[in-house]
Amino acid sequence: MRSMYYFVIMIGMVLALGESGGSLASAKTIEAGDTNSSWNGTGEVQILGNGDEVINGMVKGVMIARHKSDAKTVVHSSRLVCPVRVNLNRKNNSGAMAGLCTIVSHEGKDVAYGEWKCAGTLTECAGEFTFTGGTGGFSGISGKTPFQTEIVFELQEGKHGQAIGYAVWPNLTYTLP
Repeated sequence: MRSMYYFVIMIGMVLALGESGGSLASAKTIEAGDTNSSWNGTGEVQILGNGDEVINGMVKGVMIARHKSDAKTVVHSSRLVCPVRVNLNRKNNSGAMAGLCTIVSHEGKDVAYGEWKCAGTLTECAGEFTFTGGTGGFSGISGKTPFQTEIVFELQEGKHGQAIGYAVWPNLTYTLP
C-alpha cells in the first residue's frame, strides 16, 4: 500500500514538471503599466545619396513606468542607454530604427537588456521591444511589448549630430521566471 502511495506521488510530480517545462516554479507576467522615456544623444550621420542616410548613435534618458497598485499610482524610474541605428530616406519620408538598450533600476541592483525595431516616417516609428535578459531582479526577463519612438537628429558639425526624442511603451509587459 505504501509503495502505491509513493508511486501516485511520483506520477503527480512527473506530470507537474511536464506541464511547467521542467520546473516546479511558474513564470510571472508583469504589467508595469504605461511607460515612457525622454532621451537625448549624439550620432554620426552618413549621407548615402538619393535621399538615404544612416545614423549610428547613442541615446540616454530616464524611463518612467506608472501602474496602479491598491488604488494608488506607483511610479518607478530607471536609467536607459541605447545604441541606435537609424536608416532614413528623406525623399520617401520613411525610416527604420533599431536599438539595443540597457535599463538600470533600483540603484543598479536590477539590470534588464532589450532590443527594439520599428518602421515609420523620418522621425516617428512603431514596432516592438523585446527583453533579452537581465541581472538581479530582472534575471531571466523575457517578453515582447509594443513600442513607439521619435528621434530627431540635427546635423551639428561635419558628420556629427545631436538627437532628441522620446519612447513610449503603451503597457510595458514582461515575464520573469
